[in-house]
Amino acid sequence: MELNYFTNLPSEITTEILSRLSIRSLAISKSVCKPWRDLLKSDDFVVSKIKTPPALVRLTSSRWCNSTRCTIFEIEDVDNLESHDLHYHPLTDFKIKGLMEGYRVRKHCVAANGLLLIYSRFSTPFYICNPITREYTKLYCPVRPDHVMRFGFGVSEISGQYKVVCINSFPKSNLHYVYTLGTGTWRRLEGGRISGFEFYPVGCTVCNGNLHWIVVDSSHMQWICGFDLETERFSVFSLPLVGISEGELSVLRDCLCYSYYNECQDEILIWMMKKYQVNESWTIEYKMSTTTFGTSFYRYTPVEAIKLFKDGDVLMLLARSSLFYYSNRTRTLQQVDMLKDANEKKGYPLIFNPSLLSLKNFGFENVISF
Repeated sequence: MELNYFTNLPSEITTEILSRLSIRSLAISKSVCKPWRDLLKSDDFVVSKIKTPPALVRLTSSRWCNSTRCTIFEIEDVDNLESHDLHYHPLTDFKIKGLMEGYRVRKHCVAANGLLLIYSRFSTPFYICNPITREYTKLYCPVRPDHVMRFGFGVSEISGQYKVVCINSFPKSNLHYVYTLGTGTWRRLEGGRISGFEFYPVGCTVCNGNLHWIVVDSSHMQWICGFDLETERFSVFSLPLVGISEGELSVLRDCLCYSYYNECQDEILIWMMKKYQVNESWTIEYKMSTTTFGTSFYRYTPVEAIKLFKDGDVLMLLARSSLFYYSNRTRTLQQVDMLKDANEKKGYPLIFNPSLLSLKNFGFENVISF
């Protein structure tokens, strides 16, 4: 009888081989045999081995049904510099029963190393979800249910701890909390530097081990609020000098970016902060003319740059619902039909890194599988 040498490989060699697969192939591999399934679920493999390319996830929900639809696309960053087309592949599309309990998912989703934080405008409940392992759990923030909250979610670069931050959006309130996954407890945060600032109703951006929101002071000037996930302290620093605009924060090349539509010049601008928290390092990285683009822009059209490709092309989100693609070579914009039924009021797409990390690793007792 011929021996099957592949099934008898040392575990470290099997791990090395599996770690080179795409997230789609890994998902299939979990169903091949029990040893592979157990290996792929192990903490050592999940944390140190798998390095998946970014994907795009979109959650949509309706108050009329008790389910949420999850759609994930793999986005290919081609090495061929002659190719300037966007390549994407559907990874999975499924419904999650019970998630959000009738709330509509708008721009209230933040990604951190493969996990998603999903929340409504009000404080409770909110959810931690891994769409790859198909698990979620429900959490509650210890504040009054009539308070409008802003949330953040990220991983400390030093300790590796996953932390949820709950911010009261009203400037006169200091009711802020932090929750470290795996501890089961909320801790009160000192407002300090952010006292008197109002948080804009837009999402949180993770960069340089910090969470970031756009805030407004008493004179209606816009600033960036940062929260250090390791020291758990707030900071405030400036946006680029662009006047009054409806800009969006994002991260490109590990740098904090600010993008917006300039109605006077009919163009999209992307500013990049080359040195973190150094105001003088803000630099205009892109100017994109919209005169030849078919979709109409209006003065306060939100524009968010969500992915920068190796050849300089940019994937962007228009009005928090439609995707469009900028070719750095041809200097043209084109609509992307990846999300044909996109609607700002129903769902918000964002970039995340798929992960096999199970929520059960954090000791949650109420992990729901779907």
